[in-house]
This record gives sequence, structure tokens and C-alpha cells, in this order.
Amino acid sequence: VEARYLGRSPARIEDDVTDAIVRALKQETGSVLAFLPGQGEITRVVERLSARITDTTIDIAPLYGALGPQAQDLAIQPARGGKRKVVLATSIAETSITIEGVRVIIDSGLQRVPRFEPDIGVTRLETVRVSRAAADQRMGRAGRTEPGVCYRLWSEPETQGLVPFAEPEIKSADLSGLVLDCAE
Repeated sequence: VEARYLGRSPARIEDDVTDAIVRALKQETGSVLAFLPGQGEITRVVERLSARITDTTIDIAPLYGALGPQAQDLAIQPARGGKRKVVLATSIAETSITIEGVRVIIDSGLQRVPRFEPDIGVTRLETVRVSRAAADQRMGRAGRTEPGVCYRLWSEPETQGLVPFAEPEIKSADLSGLVLDCAE
């Protein structure tokens, strides 16, 4: 898989991802898998792409955990004959699935992770940069069935600044429920 670094503009991530997808559809063959941090960003990119892509041979398919099973199945199925697919996914698609026909990855370099705030007793979602391991895993989604390309929305030197691995969730999760269950 060939990595191409596009950098980021000061615009919203949705604009950069949309531009990268449109560019990839013009320059590459095959389907596209784009990684975004969450459902809100995916919804906004679907809206932007729907306004910019008029080619009826391109299907746009969101993929995130809150989608129903039918919509998720539609997103992970191969593109129908003569069509290309643009799958917009959260990190749910990072390791668990291979979508046949995907040879282009668009990586925003961002993900949402739960962070427990012990002072207020609430877990919130925080948008953070991906680890190098996650970026490599995402890139590898394109090389499963044929050679591919990965458009990264950061500069090449920034890759070395990424943390090697994500912090284990157990270090930032609320474990009070587990402790109470164990105490029973």
C-alpha cells in the first residue's frame, strides 16, 4: 500500500476528507474506505459528498456502531457490479472487517476515545490523534485483496510524532461497575 500525505487545512476535517475522497475517485480505481472520528463527521461528509458526486455508479455508505444491522451489512458488502463504493467509517472498520474491492483509504488521523473524568464521575468521548499502530492498521485495509493507496490527512514527518500505540482503555475507563460486580 502506497502512502500519500495530503496535510490538513485549517478547515473542518469534513471538508478535507470530502476533498480527498473526490480526488481519490478521480485518480484511483476501486472502492474507498474513509476513517472519521465519529457519527457526526460521517453524517456531514455524506451530505457534502451527496452534493458533489453526481456519478450514479458511486454508492456512499456510512458505517458506525449506532447504525442498524441492515445498514452495517450494506456498508461492508462488496460494491454491486459496475459500481464503486465510498464507505465512511469510524474506527469500527479498523481491524474487524475487510471490504472487498477497497483499494483506497482516506485517513483523517483522528478517533474518538472514552475518557473517564473521576472528578465529576462521567465518561466523555474525546477526539484524539490516532497512534502509529492504528494508522498502519487503517492503511492495511486497502492492501487486503489488491495493491492500494492510502491518503493521510497529515504530513509525513507528523507520522513520527504519533504515539506508537494507543493507551489501553483500562487506564482511562471507569472501573467502578467492574469493582462492584466483583464485590458481589
